Amino acid sequence: MNKKLNILFLSSWYPSRVFPTLGNFVQKHAEAVALQSNVIALYVCSDETNKETYELVTEEINNVLTINVYYKKINHSIPIVSHLQKVIRYIKAHRIGLEKVRQQFVTIDLIHHNKLYPAGIVAWYLKKTKHIPYIITEHWTGYLPSKKAHRSIVERVLSKIIAKNANCITPVSKNLGEAMQQLGLKNDYEVIYNVTDTQLFHPLETAKTHDKIKIIHISTLDNLHKNISGMLRVAKDLSEKRTDFEIWFIGDGDTTPHIETAKKLNIYNTVAFFDGTKTTSEVASIMRTSDCFILFSNYENLPCVIVEALASGITIVSSDVGGIPEHIKEQLGSLVKPGDEKALLQTLNKVIDKCKHGYYQKNVLSKYAQEHFSYKKVGEKYQDLYHRILNKNQPS
Repeated sequence: MNKKLNILFLSSWYPSRVFPTLGNFVQKHAEAVALQSNVIALYVCSDETNKETYELVTEEINNVLTINVYYKKINHSIPIVSHLQKVIRYIKAHRIGLEKVRQQFVTIDLIHHNKLYPAGIVAWYLKKTKHIPYIITEHWTGYLPSKKAHRSIVERVLSKIIAKNANCITPVSKNLGEAMQQLGLKNDYEVIYNVTDTQLFHPLETAKTHDKIKIIHISTLDNLHKNISGMLRVAKDLSEKRTDFEIWFIGDGDTTPHIETAKKLNIYNTVAFFDGTKTTSEVASIMRTSDCFILFSNYENLPCVIVEALASGITIVSSDVGGIPEHIKEQLGSLVKPGDEKALLQTLNKVIDKCKHGYYQKNVLSKYAQEHFSYKKVGEKYQDLYHRILNKNQPS
């Protein structure tokens, strides 16, 4: 039997006291890997509440030793000087964190880096100086042509170097990998999906009791990205055709402008309902008592919430963007072009009928999620990749 590997997770995004949900999908990957390996997750970020210049916090979370290093935020904006100070503190904070890692791991077998820039610089440095191989898992929608995120010249140049020196790049969708390669981020690519807790997200064992078909949307409620206003207009049009459904908008964004839109459309708290931030357990409970998950985004990668909905046994109606069409086929849901409100109206009308007649089989939806996105399956894929890389690096 192979000994447990020592894996260091580095990331440009990770949950912290500053942003508790940022990069929670990275945390889930770390937890999946921790099923078979020893895992330490190191994350560095600024915190304006810091009294000291640096603060190190360690915590064991789901078998992952999590090391957060907070540095005091630079509060002035003097050109060049402020940026240089931030870079110095960012690097020093990583050094503090890596010293703590060394106290825990005698050796690091492999670095699993997430979100290529900027923390990938640390992975690249450790490979060059300590000869530790690293892979990059990428989640960022900013590489997608539909997003066209601005990247500075420095970021573009360093990103290519970091990507080229990785032992493998594992985007969470084929679509994202293709977009990265189009931007000159060359390397071997291997798609490994986002992960979801299929023990927590699972179908309801007994039949639901509510009369109306319950459609849910869960996100940051960012209109530019998620097109909430488009869904509300469609909900208004659909309510003029039928009254046997309701749509719930749930998330940690500002609901005020969306509620105002719903009121103007005269569907607030009759067809369209709004709720705030929910814990993961609360989201799982909501999904189990729903019939359909809706996403009408202008751009996406492969959001975890879609995977969670599938695991919960509810069908998907989504815009045909990013990595979503790689999974959502006829038995699992329906796709429409982004921004096409007429198509969304027609599709929702059909899906509600299908839901009422039991067309979607909860066990089929849930089984697909278990076979592609469970902690066990994703963890096994990473273990296989790690061993292939390490065996390849063995001296002959």
